[in-house]
Amino acid sequence: MRIAVIGAGAAGLTSAKQARAAGHDVVAYESHDDLGGIWNPDSHGAYAGVRMQSSRMSMPFSDHPPRFSAHFPTLADVHGYLCDYADRFGLLELIRFGSPVTRVAKRDGRWEVTAGQDPRSTRTDRFDAVMVANGELWQPRRPAGVPAEDTGVRVLTSQEFRSARDFRDLRVLVLGGGVSGADIASDLVPHAARVDWSVRRRALFLPREIGGAFNDALFSYAGRVAVEDVPYATYLAWLEEWLPDYMRMYRATGLLPEDGFHGAVHVNEKIVPRVYEGGVRVVPAFASFAADGSAVFTDGTRETYDVVLLCLGYEPPDYGFIEGLRREDLYEHHFHRHDPTLTVINTPVDTEAFGTACPYFEAVAGWVVSVLSGKASLPDAAARADWCARHMADLNDRRYLDCWLETIRLGLLGGTLPDPATEFRAYWTLVSSQVAPGNLRPSEAPPLPAVHDERLGLADVRHRILAALPPRTREQLLARNEIGADDLAAAARVPVGRELPPWLPYRQRHTDTALTAGRCA
Repeated sequence: MRIAVIGAGAAGLTSAKQARAAGHDVVAYESHDDLGGIWNPDSHGAYAGVRMQSSRMSMPFSDHPPRFSAHFPTLADVHGYLCDYADRFGLLELIRFGSPVTRVAKRDGRWEVTAGQDPRSTRTDRFDAVMVANGELWQPRRPAGVPAEDTGVRVLTSQEFRSARDFRDLRVLVLGGGVSGADIASDLVPHAARVDWSVRRRALFLPREIGGAFNDALFSYAGRVAVEDVPYATYLAWLEEWLPDYMRMYRATGLLPEDGFHGAVHVNEKIVPRVYEGGVRVVPAFASFAADGSAVFTDGTRETYDVVLLCLGYEPPDYGFIEGLRREDLYEHHFHRHDPTLTVINTPVDTEAFGTACPYFEAVAGWVVSVLSGKASLPDAAARADWCARHMADLNDRRYLDCWLETIRLGLLGGTLPDPATEFRAYWTLVSSQVAPGNLRPSEAPPLPAVHDERLGLADVRHRILAALPPRTREQLLARNEIGADDLAAAARVPVGRELPPWLPYRQRHTDTALTAGRCA
């Protein structure tokens, strides 16, 4: 099969690598002159000073450990890592750099892909399948009524932020209560005359390191599900124990959420101290710009600024170059329901994703390649249409995506992880260990206990997972010494409705119950 991969960022690189390893003929298209996507410094896809929220333990691909020493990599670290990955696996020879794709269309049973920077360099090639990995963090959101230039207010997006020194002695408003807004507001404090941070709702901000451990090393995959059963007050009490000074400041700022969503954490260790010390002033949610360029807030107050920095997230990816593709027709967010030889490796457009990128994209691409190679199958067209009708009707209804837990779900769908129905011992070792990508490889994975899993009832999680398997399957696991007799008995005692499917469904909204049947809600 001849496969086109569109994009040479993290998602495109693992797509090209896995498709070629499966025996396919691969051509990758990259619009820039270097690889990396948003992690290519010359693309200006990421704001200056960005650091990954995932640690060096959890961020890499499963088969390529990082060589950088930083605990939480910088833009340069990630770009260098992706370059090393491409070089090690011989991917550069597959990539056509400086080749933006302008059109994808199905003609006479094959996909025509047209790419080129100008009419003289444009060419069209034909493929059996297309994997779209053009990324989703390119077009920043802008509020309506951005002030005119003659008001004297300079408006920038987070992508355009280069150095905090550029804002010396200026009055700056940062719009957006997410990680980029927190990062940039914090960095401005030593330089700007005043930093106001407009926050629409309170979120749980936690440092990259907690009590001497990486934030993403606290709980295993199974632990990330188990912690949802812990009362929020208990969870905060643990944080008080691990981070006494930080939590004292957090409570004093009034920013700590009264009730919370354990999984959806913003990772930033600077903003709470900055607010506590007075360097960043929290202001109400932004409402609009007045005619004179001043910012109007939802409480009716208004303020005048020299610069407004927009950190409001991103518009959905532009798929306008793909003939006939509607986002609403993406089965499981990745397969075109009408023709699954057209696939998308980007994160779902209706999500606020949390967790590491490389293993997640590796799992998405692995599932897609398994389907294209005939090793895994999809439901029939009617079932795909039904799924899209139920789950893709309102893409503006944002939800939380745990990329670590999605990695388990997608790995099981693609057949790249141990099947708990036949290899429960290996499966349990994986999901009860730290979120270290090396354990996602098909070889025997060593146990890697997470730092605070002992506070959770992981034995209960284990038995709930076993209870989701048919009784006959559990008996066969016992006969093969994959589980013990105590496991068999405990699984039989799990109350109806408490079974936990092996793909580890999790809560995707603050008030939602667990994700039904492991599918994106």
